[in-house]
Amino acid sequence: MTEQELRARLNRMTGEIPAETHQAYLSAVLRGKDEVRVKRKIPAGLVFAIVLVLLAAAAVAAGVVYDIRWWFGGQNNGNDAAWQQEIMENRVEEPAQQQADDGLVDVTVQDVSWAPEAGELIITFRAAPKDPQHYELHSKWALDTDGSYMGKDYEPPEDADEDAEERNYHMLWRDNRETDEVTHGPVAEMMDDNSKTLLLIDAEGVSLKDGTSLEGSASLDELRTPDGDVVYMMYYHPDWLNASYDEEMRKFVEEYPNMKDYAEQQIITAQAGRETLGSEGMNCVLRYRVMEYTEDDADLYTGGTAGQVEFAICTGKGE
Repeated sequence: MTEQELRARLNRMTGEIPAETHQAYLSAVLRGKDEVRVKRKIPAGLVFAIVLVLLAAAAVAAGVVYDIRWWFGGQNNGNDAAWQQEIMENRVEEPAQQQADDGLVDVTVQDVSWAPEAGELIITFRAAPKDPQHYELHSKWALDTDGSYMGKDYEPPEDADEDAEERNYHMLWRDNRETDEVTHGPVAEMMDDNSKTLLLIDAEGVSLKDGTSLEGSASLDELRTPDGDVVYMMYYHPDWLNASYDEEMRKFVEEYPNMKDYAEQQIITAQAGRETLGSEGMNCVLRYRVMEYTEDDADLYTGGTAGQVEFAICTGKGE
């Protein structure tokens, strides 16, 4: 049917139809039949660039930094709110630092929080193998975590309980951060890739650069990330960084007069440390040891390579 025939039929059915109405009707009926669709072709280079951007965005969105913020944000959030706020407000991300030459691992102090009101000094650092194609890194704390390794020459007694845990071979512990599942087994079976050389890292502690111990009670947590890095979270309670420490030491001398010389020296050291911290920050040294896993217990427990990272602890609010 031609356009003229269609218009004549409509006129007979409804009366005279204005030209504008007729044209609108035709446009509605015929829409899409004669329409020319223009497809824009995106250059291949632009497509590749867009894919890279999307992949990078996805990686950032999925990435997790296991630092103080992560630890107190979700893993350990049962603390007193005011105490936790003090920790977070004094958090300093990636403080000034320098790692000594190390051919096996890269160690980075991720963040530090010295919170005077909370009486806490918290440090997290991350260690990664420099050659992940040939080395796999785990914490030394993950080796024989249960303390039941008795030495390779250990022979269980004939009347030993069949459920006895004592053994003469090493076991490696694994902690899945996504499922909270903890598993363990013979070292080779628990590695991601046992064709690689197993490296073990041990956090030996933090002190002032001049060797002065941070003292106070200390605790440590560690985890292995899905990327194969090892993260340590070190907690110190250095009472001497608070001015109230001096008075506590004087009271200590009243109770133990024979410790007067020791107490006075402690006060002098504490005052010097606080003065440095208040003016330019406190220079500290993180010490660690890395060793290749071996069945030779003497080398395993006393060998390895010592490493260190110098970094600064500053006062003032962080993020």
